[in-house]
Amino acid sequence: MRIGVSTLFFWDYPMIEIFDILRDIGLKCIEFFPENPDFWDNRFDLDYIADLKKEFLKFDVALHNPHIELNPSSINPYIREAILKETLWSIELAKFYRCELITIHPGRRPTSRAPTDEEFEAFFKYLDKILETATNKNITICLENMPERINRIGWNPKEVEWILKKYEPLLSMTLDFAHAKHYIDEFFERTLEYIKHTHISGVVNKKDHFPLRKSEIDFSKHVRTLIDSGYRGMFNLEIDDRRLGKKEITKEEKIDELIKDVEFLENMI
Repeated sequence: MRIGVSTLFFWDYPMIEIFDILRDIGLKCIEFFPENPDFWDNRFDLDYIADLKKEFLKFDVALHNPHIELNPSSINPYIREAILKETLWSIELAKFYRCELITIHPGRRPTSRAPTDEEFEAFFKYLDKILETATNKNITICLENMPERINRIGWNPKEVEWILKKYEPLLSMTLDFAHAKHYIDEFFERTLEYIKHTHISGVVNKKDHFPLRKSEIDFSKHVRTLIDSGYRGMFNLEIDDRRLGKKEITKEEKIDELIKDVEFLENMI
């Protein structure tokens, strides 16, 4: 069982310190979120990028595409251009750090209304461009299912299946257990064969990304089903430190929370 963690959990720490923490815990998998402030501020420093490579090569790494303030279905063409550039940069970064896959978010309508054909068309144009580049670089693009929101593309299992089939075999899936919530069974029925990566965390009061061991939804049978189906990808704990019930959380407290959730996830099987 390949268990990892998103670097988002250690958002405010330098990358080198994050590597040290995960190494001390004994984790060998990591989902790298390049919008970590330390990395983001230095991403055009070639010496910094190169120095981190020897650390990345010690881990099994997946990459999460930048998405803060970005939307491939935006009505603003400059925002659409920005996320395309960032995704193409991410593909090059993944190749450099020997990551095999990148998780992307689908588009959304900028207002609180259901997406129209215009939002879907913009998202598909984005997919057309990035999938061609990623395929040429032998990088797998995984579409993440989103939380249920009226303006979101990609929260509904039937819709996610439709998009995956439309781009088969070039597009795969990152299953976010907490985003799926009570649709989890239908996601398994419709998209199991496409799942190459996962995010897993707990759901409390219908909110995502709590520690897994506190979840009101039991995902244990789904974890076992995924493994029994032949899944060999990562199970990445994606915990939001704002869900831990304290305004100030020490590094030691975060490490303790992570160790407990790793043990809980291991015991699921």
